[in-house]
Amino acid sequence: MTSRENPALRGSQFSEEAAELAERRLAALRQAYPGWDIVCVTDLGVPIWYATLRATVTQRQRQAGVRETFMRFSPEDLASELSVQVERPHSARARHTFTAP
Repeated sequence: MTSRENPALRGSQFSEEAAELAERRLAALRQAYPGWDIVCVTDLGVPIWYATLRATVTQRQRQAGVRETFMRFSPEDLASELSVQVERPHSARARHTFTAP
């Protein structure tokens, strides 16, 4: 990813090294979670990492705790939450399948 593709990461509060690291982390998150739109907003005092699910959340997914969008203050925290979000429908499906009626 080039700075032209994501000029927000070239903001004044980011050094060149920090911007390059953020770009690599953003690319890695996008590759690891292709069903999500992931951005980093840096024009605030602290960078904020957002993820928005591309698909519509079903009622069953919503009951399982899946959220369509959320934000975190670090790429590590965002990755952790994305991991949880991806696992929730699978856990709910397993409980539904293996739970006695």
